[in-house]
Amino acid sequence: MVAPLTRQFAAFVAATSEKSLPPGIVEIVRLGFTDCAAVILAGLNEPVVGTIRDYVLNEGATPQSRYLFGTARTGAGGAAMINATAAHALDYDDYAFSNHPSAVLVPTVLAAAEASGASGARMVAGYAAGYEVWADLMLREPDHLHAKGWHPTAVFGPLAAAAAAAVVMGLNEHQATHALAMAASLAGGVMENFGTMAKPLHGGRAAQAGINAATMALAGIEASPTAIEGELGLMRALSPNGKVDLATPGTLGRDWRLLKLRLNIKKYPTVGASQRMVDSLLALKKQQAIDPAKIALIEPRLSVRHYAVMPFHAAETGLRAKFSMQFIAACALLHGKVGLMQLKDEVVQSPAMRALMDKVKVFTTTETDPGYPGAAPVDFCRITMADGTVLQSPDVARATGHADIPLPVEEIWAKFSDCAAYAGVAPERAKALFDQMQRIDTLKNANEVLAY
Repeated sequence: MVAPLTRQFAAFVAATSEKSLPPGIVEIVRLGFTDCAAVILAGLNEPVVGTIRDYVLNEGATPQSRYLFGTARTGAGGAAMINATAAHALDYDDYAFSNHPSAVLVPTVLAAAEASGASGARMVAGYAAGYEVWADLMLREPDHLHAKGWHPTAVFGPLAAAAAAAVVMGLNEHQATHALAMAASLAGGVMENFGTMAKPLHGGRAAQAGINAATMALAGIEASPTAIEGELGLMRALSPNGKVDLATPGTLGRDWRLLKLRLNIKKYPTVGASQRMVDSLLALKKQQAIDPAKIALIEPRLSVRHYAVMPFHAAETGLRAKFSMQFIAACALLHGKVGLMQLKDEVVQSPAMRALMDKVKVFTTTETDPGYPGAAPVDFCRITMADGTVLQSPDVARATGHADIPLPVEEIWAKFSDCAAYAGVAPERAKALFDQMQRIDTLKNANEVLAY
């Protein structure tokens, strides 16, 4: 028997408030807001962000919500779209269960809250509800959506955003049902667009779609109450092999996945599946000096699933290099760091980088870590030098910044300040915004969020 998921999710959303959250949720949501604010700042000057901003403003809308932590306003959906595109533009945003929750949820919540006058506490509740719906949907699918061509952030993000917006805007159960159902028809995004401007737009469209779905439901537009689980619903349509679990009833509100899965914060602006390898190679570089000119062969070893999201083996742009294990391994060994400045096109295209990338031969394994779906038990790299010496980087099971190895607040601030500096934001304004994100739940409303 198929569980009535659309209605169950809607009942959970309608019942979620700041008073219904268990202890520990607020701290995690603060982290999500803080890291997302950082990467929005880092994305301020990215070409895709300027283009999307101009597109949204040219469309015209009633000024409701601010965008990019400035003072100008546009419609709530447009503001969410601009902010979420910026948050995902550098692929430096957090991740969990193979998705990018905060890049979609934080812009959605901020825009919806400013348009509706919701409090910071209500914003936290909206984020939590969106995360729970998202995690439930993703974890019902046992097969690899990426391999089928679906980008999970793009296809599940709209439903999560609709849930978050519904809480912030105060939709009832009937309205939330139709918001989620409409969001199912607004879902979409394919892996073929990785390495292009369309990839960060996946996050932007998800946020916009969620707010639009909630707004339409509030206006009285209706959709199928089985749009998620129905015979012709979203989950069956997405499922690579038809194995999606639609029978198990949801446990939202009782079994909080946000407390279990939490958020993984990236130390490096590359795809989440690469974070362990960067840690491993940088650890080796610390242990001993390695002359890149004397390297004969570089052999990273990671899971089949993780390598599947790095298709650009000869990446020639920063956009594609984020999804290239060849670049990432070569960059770590050549520069001793993998940061925003290393993702410049001229760095990717340098002769030394191209020569070292050509020496990378990736090995994959089907072994998996039960506690880290899709990942190998550990990632490591073998390096053969020209004289025949073989070096091996340390085994890494969890990257620093993973929920199991959380960053201390000083390192969170270090990333925040680095992102702000990259965008040319004054240090004192960056620190003020950081402090505010660290207490987002205490704000009276979204209008209190500082402009940089």
